[in-house]
Amino acid sequence: MLKIYSDESFVQVHHIKNLLESHNIDCTTRNEGLSSLAGEVPSTECWPELWLIDDRKEQAAMAIIAESKLDRSAQKSDWVCAKCDEKIEAEFEICWQCGSLR
Repeated sequence: MLKIYSDESFVQVHHIKNLLESHNIDCTTRNEGLSSLAGEVPSTECWPELWLIDDRKEQAAMAIIAESKLDRSAQKSDWVCAKCDEKIEAEFEICWQCGSLR
């Protein structure tokens, strides 16, 4: 087995797991219960991890993960509210000025 991915977000780790499994790449998660140790040990050591079952699929898995990261970064761009013309940073889905959705 080979550790292929780790992130502070359980949601992101499970998203990548689902993405890999949709491409017939079996994997398993570890460290999901370690968040309570944060502060006692370095926080990155407590992050959930994704491990490949078959090491031979590493290259394919890494390509899928890299493509996923590119897709996320391409979607993140600042936007202008259609209702009030306020410029909003990419990470926000709701206008802070008027409450309209992106």
